[in-house]
Amino acid sequence: MKKNCDIIIGSTGFIGHNLCKKIRNKKNLFTVSRKKSKNSTFGSHKKLDIRNYRLVQNYFTKIKKEYRKINVYFLAGDSLVEKTILNPKKLVSNSINSFHNILLALKGSNSTVIYASSGAVYDSRIKNVFTENDYLFPASPYAAAKYSSEGLCMSYYETFGLDIRIARIFSVFGGKMNRFFIYDLIHKINLSDKEVELNGNGLQVRDYLHVDDVVNGLILIAQKGQPGEIYNISSGKPTRLSILAKKIKKILNKEELTIKWNNCNTKGIRDCWYGNNSKIKKLGFKVRKDIKDNLENTVKEIFSNL
Repeated sequence: MKKNCDIIIGSTGFIGHNLCKKIRNKKNLFTVSRKKSKNSTFGSHKKLDIRNYRLVQNYFTKIKKEYRKINVYFLAGDSLVEKTILNPKKLVSNSINSFHNILLALKGSNSTVIYASSGAVYDSRIKNVFTENDYLFPASPYAAAKYSSEGLCMSYYETFGLDIRIARIFSVFGGKMNRFFIYDLIHKINLSDKEVELNGNGLQVRDYLHVDDVVNGLILIAQKGQPGEIYNISSGKPTRLSILAKKIKKILNKEELTIKWNNCNTKGIRDCWYGNNSKIKKLGFKVRKDIKDNLENTVKEIFSNL
């Protein structure tokens, strides 16, 4: 029997793909998603519908027979707030039930599960910066699914002794991203030379962390984190969207272009929130790619890929 292996569920997504590149031992790396993998160098890939418990159970039964220890990074599920608002029913199957299938299959095994949650679970109605012990109040179906799955994490840790560690990830950026605010703005600028309309008033605040630092945080939690603990993976610095938009215009030499904020309140998305990363820093976490230093490379890479 081999010593240990890493399994990345949701490996074809933005964070999952970058995590695959960071895992050193490719021979004992397994990747899982609902899509076929485009890169065969990232270990053994399995196209698997994790909504089907029988298929999940069969997959993990084989892995458990071969390896003494299994590290599972769960990065699957719906990731767009707007999409989950339009179809909250699908969210339960895609995110909550799928994750529960993984936990059921791993119950009683020698496994460590790193669950990728979100900073969106915090209650940002009163305060804006959050530590892991702050109150939770999910504002969207997406955040509610993360909240519910965190509850499953704690129940399986307490009741069944499964080693589960929660990573609350805030806003992620990087050159390969194909969604969210930075990408959407660049895409709109690419289509217009005069005016771009954006949601809100521009005063919204987010916490941006480069995807390389995010995956470093996930690996650090797997290696040095504690069972049953929660860790913010964040920069710890607020970024105002209006200022970010101006910087992106400048990088693209589109400073004459007008950005029109529609002042509409986006349902399910609160205006201002960012994370305190003191807890994960105690494990040795460092922000190596600050948005101030890496925004230009990110913007240019996204723009060139449009």
